[in-house]
Amino acid sequence: MKAVELLRAYLWTSRGEYLVAEVPALFTLFFLGASSFGRFLAPEVLEAIAVFVLLFFFGFMINAYTDQELDSRYTIFKNRIPGAVRAIGQRNFRILMAAQVAAAFCLTAHISYIMQSWVPMLLALVGVFFGAGYSLPPLHFKVRGWLHPVSLSLSIFFIPPAFMVYTIAGHLTPEMLLFLAGVSVLHYGIEIANQAIDYNEDLAAGVGSPPVRWGLQNSLILGLACVAAGGLLELSGLYLLALGRAGAAGSLLGLAAWQFFLLAVPIVLCGYLLPVRGLWRMYRASVTRPVAEATSYMKGICTYSLWQASGIMGLMVVAGLMFLSGRPA
Repeated sequence: MKAVELLRAYLWTSRGEYLVAEVPALFTLFFLGASSFGRFLAPEVLEAIAVFVLLFFFGFMINAYTDQELDSRYTIFKNRIPGAVRAIGQRNFRILMAAQVAAAFCLTAHISYIMQSWVPMLLALVGVFFGAGYSLPPLHFKVRGWLHPVSLSLSIFFIPPAFMVYTIAGHLTPEMLLFLAGVSVLHYGIEIANQAIDYNEDLAAGVGSPPVRWGLQNSLILGLACVAAGGLLELSGLYLLALGRAGAAGSLLGLAAWQFFLLAVPIVLCGYLLPVRGLWRMYRASVTRPVAEATSYMKGICTYSLWQASGIMGLMVVAGLMFLSGRPA
């Protein structure tokens, strides 16, 4: 029974609810980078998946460890996280985080050795720097204005996907980098919702999160702007990726590349309908209601992990269709 309780505590601190987004994200990246299903079984790809999971969990765990006092004040599910850390034990928790990072870098070193490239190791180092620096003082990018979006978008939405695609495909093309840049900007915009629901507690604790620093309404406007700008970049990159997949034959699923893209756009947009609608409702609440009432309403409608997963599911469907219809550029 204790093992089950410890596993439950571990999943709380590593934010296991985000697996609903992380799993389709891995499939999306595989479909975009691989030329065959057999590539999935390559040792470096399997090791890269392990690194992806270990470092993703580490990022959430370091945040759980450093924010225990603050998390205990929240009125949403985050207030269970400090108890989960205590259930594991403070010392054990530090050892567990260190072991995960050490294991991830050992695997990454092996990936770099297999690929004869320092790129995987460099991406892992930069990702851990921004991921740990987001929460850990004295860096504490979380409360440093524009370093908040820089650190969070890089450590979650850009570097881990770039690491996976590079390991799978062996390179990062300009169109792939454009696509990943769009993904990182767009999904950071959705992340603003997660910051907004903590506004009252962060304000009371003097935590300079984007909503506290820039204002609740302004931060939600920024979130919507990031979704719009990131969406344009993402779709532009997706179109160029479709052209590359079409190759000399010039077709995907029997369609010209531009026709395939016209089919892909509504699929992608349908995926993002849920988070965009939610962000808009949160913004409208910030304009039409007192702050206390608005934030209470936001907590009731914000299912953040599902919002992230919804957008990624649309991308996974399109990436899967591209994978089944042609080889990567």
